[in-house]
Amino acid sequence: MEIIATNALISINETVVVQLVSFLIFLYIMNRIMFRPLLSTISQRKELIADFHKDIISGKEDLVQLGKDLDREQAKIIQETHKVVLSLETEGDQRAMDILEEVRQQISELRHETEDRIKDQVRQARVELAGEVEAVTLTIMEKVLHRRL
Repeated sequence: MEIIATNALISINETVVVQLVSFLIFLYIMNRIMFRPLLSTISQRKELIADFHKDIISGKEDLVQLGKDLDREQAKIIQETHKVVLSLETEGDQRAMDILEEVRQQISELRHETEDRIKDQVRQARVELAGEVEAVTLTIMEKVLHRRL
């Protein structure tokens, strides 16, 4: 090997070629051991992040759709509840009218029974009064006429 002396900063000789070959071998080994797996991992992570992003977007869309479905379902339930409430109110009103009619009939029956009892009591009172009136009349007549009848 011959050493060439120069005043330049870099001298070109056999060591440059050896260093270049060593550097290329080092670069090949680094590429195989470190850069390829690292680039592979980076691309896998990018794909995973893209999948997560797609999942997030589809999840948001699903959430919006579920919100709309929930709103529709809530409106449907409110309408059904309103129908049930109206039905129950109508049924309650009908039941109240039936009860009111039954009470009116019972009041009418009680009134008739009471009127019949009062009429019976009036008849009995008239019969009793008739007997008493007759006795009082006889007594008054005897007193007025001063004799016994």
